[in-house]
Amino acid sequence: MSESVVLAAQEGAVLTITLNRPEKINAFNDAMATELLAALDRGAADTSVRAIVICGAGRGFSSGQDLEAFMKLQMPGATRVSVAEHLRKGYNKLVMRIRTIEKPIVASLGGIAAGVGLSIALACDLRIAGDDAQLTLGFAKIGLIPDGGASFMLPLLAGFGRGLELAMLSDRIDAAEAHRLGLVNRVVPAASLVSETAAFARRFAEVSPIAAGLTKRAFNEAIMPQFAAWLDREADMQEEAALGGDLMEGVGAFLQKRKPVFAAR
Repeated sequence: MSESVVLAAQEGAVLTITLNRPEKINAFNDAMATELLAALDRGAADTSVRAIVICGAGRGFSSGQDLEAFMKLQMPGATRVSVAEHLRKGYNKLVMRIRTIEKPIVASLGGIAAGVGLSIALACDLRIAGDDAQLTLGFAKIGLIPDGGASFMLPLLAGFGRGLELAMLSDRIDAAEAHRLGLVNRVVPAASLVSETAAFARRFAEVSPIAAGLTKRAFNEAIMPQFAAWLDREADMQEEAALGGDLMEGVGAFLQKRKPVFAAR
């Protein structure tokens, strides 16, 4: 039997959920998205869990969508999967679950956090990064827009101008710059990221669960009451981008390790 692509372990009141495809730098496929949602549901339902950590196994948090798996769905003879429906059935459910679980959720970022992997981290309540962390959206490099809620969360956290720059240019930033922009709460030595994350999460697990849950709800309703509707609109725009002609060139260039050539239209 193959090992689960998402692991969950509880210590005290903190549940740690680990993305577990280290050979792919925890790139998301359908199985990992499904198992992560199930693990979040279990954590939400368990009253002994007071805080949740999401981290990645191996040398990165997540490299984003598994593009090799995606390309198989676009090959001749394959039944094309609507990008919008793919988002609605997978990543949009994930980020909405993260936002609606009334418990603190901490993303622990070591190594690379890219694409929808970064989107999921940005949807969490708090982020702690190792000093080896590298963050990049990457969507523009394959002809897409930031999805998984990143088109909302990035300008909310980093501001409009800097967020737009990061989204359009897909620059890779280090942990120190991410902290300066407000994308992560704390930066710690990479060697102690696990222990520092556990200590950070325990602090949130020790506060009143009623107060923590209602505070999260209050922030959601004050700042992002239309988040669910925005995710739906974001999915429509991603579908438009996917049909625009640049996606296949972008993904092909990425897999072939060359610079994409996007045609003017």
